[in-house]
Amino acid sequence: MKQIKKMMALVLAMVMTLAMGITVFADPAQEPEEPAAATYSITVTNDNTAMSIIGKTYTAYKLFDVTYDGTNYAYSIKTDNPFYSGAAKAAVLDTYFDFTDTSDATVKTVTVKTAKQDATTKTLSADDVRKLADALQPYATGTGAGSAQATAETVTINLDEAGYYIVTGTVKPTDPANSDKEVVSAVILDNADPTAEVKPKASVPTLNKKITKVDNATTDLLDDKGKAAVAKVGSVVSYELDSVVPDLTGYSDYTFTFEDKLTGGLDYVKDSFALTIKGATENIAPTFAADKKSFTLTIPYDTLSKAAYTKGDAIVLTYNCTVNDSALTYDFENNTADLVYSKSPYDTTTNKTPEKKTYVIDLNLDVDKIDGSNSSKHLDGAEFKLYRTAADGTTKEYYIWDTTNNKVTWGTEANADVFTTGTTGKLSQQVRGLDKGNYFLVETKAPKGYNLMKDPVAVVINVEEDANGEKVTYSATYGEEDATMTNGEVNLTAATQSSGKQPVATGAIENNSGAELPSTGGIGTTIFYVIGAILVLGAGILLVTRRRMNAN
Repeated sequence: MKQIKKMMALVLAMVMTLAMGITVFADPAQEPEEPAAATYSITVTNDNTAMSIIGKTYTAYKLFDVTYDGTNYAYSIKTDNPFYSGAAKAAVLDTYFDFTDTSDATVKTVTVKTAKQDATTKTLSADDVRKLADALQPYATGTGAGSAQATAETVTINLDEAGYYIVTGTVKPTDPANSDKEVVSAVILDNADPTAEVKPKASVPTLNKKITKVDNATTDLLDDKGKAAVAKVGSVVSYELDSVVPDLTGYSDYTFTFEDKLTGGLDYVKDSFALTIKGATENIAPTFAADKKSFTLTIPYDTLSKAAYTKGDAIVLTYNCTVNDSALTYDFENNTADLVYSKSPYDTTTNKTPEKKTYVIDLNLDVDKIDGSNSSKHLDGAEFKLYRTAADGTTKEYYIWDTTNNKVTWGTEANADVFTTGTTGKLSQQVRGLDKGNYFLVETKAPKGYNLMKDPVAVVINVEEDANGEKVTYSATYGEEDATMTNGEVNLTAATQSSGKQPVATGAIENNSGAELPSTGGIGTTIFYVIGAILVLGAGILLVTRRRMNAN
């Protein structure tokens, strides 16, 4: 009996253990399945530096199911697929495909219509694939089979099944870096079998504007990037606009229009315009505004889409302007350009590039007249004339401002302009309209109580480009004979640009007062008369005093 009891206890323990195991290991059929890892994918990669996909979402929509073995593909579509069950079938798909019943009433096989088969490949031609993609664009709506937002210039859309997919998305310009504009990519069709790699079918044309010559010569009056130039009234300034042929995928028309405008001191030379694409001349004339201070030039789609041209080919527009007699006073002149271009293959909306500016500049010169021993003391009443040396190396040509024609002329000393310092030590009228070169300031009248400068102050004006290529630095270096003048350096900064004023180089010029010399005047012989009178009077008093003493 004891043995039987022990056996029963052992069996009962095993049964209880098994019962506990049943609660631990639940029926697998009742547990949710782990989602399968994505086996299929489409990767979108952008390698165009003029645009970016960062922050943009790309979505894939399944058009057909596909089975494949090597190079053999079989396509089918489920009858509940929105592209088959909706308006897209009658409007688009029936144009290109035949659909055949299968043993499964919910599935149709897909074959290319005989009339649409390419003679060589027996499938759709590249031209028909493009037409199919664009025709399907309005029907690619909703969440799709998968989507992903790009955090770099490549993004992968993970998909659950193999298939023939429609991919949609947008890009943004990289100029400016944080652009809020958007360009729509043409629809992409590709097989996920199991993966696919595609590029956005979009383009963002770039624009650059520069000055190439002044008076038909590439001189040191230009900065290296062509952003600014020194030019006087009557000079001819040559300009160049640079862009590229855009990606026309998906477009049946495309807007590509240069817009350009001038300030008042510049005039277009109308017969100077020349347009080339990939080095070939295109005879397209600009359209000028009524005031002749702006123009537009549109390159037609038929020109851009010529077989001879491909995306990325150089587009160059050149023209000249003359500097007129209203220029180069206190304000610099600028020339601004932008480019209007299409933003979507599926509507007529447009974008515009950021404005590109160039500057035609001269230099204004000012002085700060200060006390040589106290730089905080500014001196008024000093008078200067400015001259330069003529081509013969000896003749002095003096600065004269032509008030009738608003420009600098050079003449004799007798007719030269006189510049006077005010209470702030600055010139009451700046020397304006100067360009690169060597000049001399000669003081013709010193401030009251100060010595006249013996020798003129040499002024050398140079032009240099700043390292970032967007602003130009003008510097003036001054001589140190009888005076010192600090280097005047001015930048064409954003503040200067917005004010529209010419750069001004200002240097401090010292004047010294002489020490007081001993006087050669004084009180003359009067002192001797006074002293003599005192001595005579003293002698008289002494004589009287002695007589009284003797009498006593």
